[in-house]
Amino acid sequence: MDDWAKLLTAVAAVLGAVAWPLALFLTALLFREVLRSAINRIPSMLDRVKTASIAGVKVELERVADAETEEKAGKVTPNQKEVAARIAVEKSDLGSQPLLKELDRLCLEFDALRRDFPSGDIRTRAMTRIVVQMRSLSPSLIEFLDAYKGSGSAGSRLAAIAMMQMVPMSADVSWLEGRFSSEPPFLFYHAALALQNALDSPGASEKRLLEIREAARRSLERVKSFNGVPDHSTIEVLETMIVGTNSSGPGHD
Repeated sequence: MDDWAKLLTAVAAVLGAVAWPLALFLTALLFREVLRSAINRIPSMLDRVKTASIAGVKVELERVADAETEEKAGKVTPNQKEVAARIAVEKSDLGSQPLLKELDRLCLEFDALRRDFPSGDIRTRAMTRIVVQMRSLSPSLIEFLDAYKGSGSAGSRLAAIAMMQMVPMSADVSWLEGRFSSEPPFLFYHAALALQNALDSPGASEKRLLEIREAARRSLERVKSFNGVPDHSTIEVLETMIVGTNSSGPGHD
């Protein structure tokens, strides 16, 4: 009897081991068309999720631009940092390419504004709106900084400046100083802000702080030497780094 009991137990174990795989196989066989259709829909479902995420990023950018357009100094604010942090989380699902595409769109929009609209407060406010959105994308795309620095597009170089404003330790002091020789006032105002953020960055060495102050001093001399009325806001930012005065006011172009 014991032998029969052992045999029955062994047979039951074998049947139990193959029952579920067999059941799954038969289910897959019977419902193969339904399963194939569901599997084929997975890529489109993922695309819809990604599209919704990209749309969410665009909404975030519009909201932060709406909130900060009236910010007189055009400086980095806690709200901009918060939006940038949320977009950085989205990047883990989206990847870099959709964010790069959005940043490039902003660069082209900036270039079109400079080309097609006359200088003045209206254009400056529109440009400030763009740089605020650039800042929100910048921390997620900091690895592309060199490509934007080397671009022939003023909008792309502004994107590089926005990256340095948001990630001060990435600031290329020499490159920023060079903006005061070759860029329109709006860009060298934001270059001045990037230098100021780098100066205020925790953990900067004494050597780097001296380098930044010297760059600010030379840049201030250059701005003051321009023909016509120099940009007052840029002068205030640079003077703050040199002599510690308070600064405020938008940069104009």
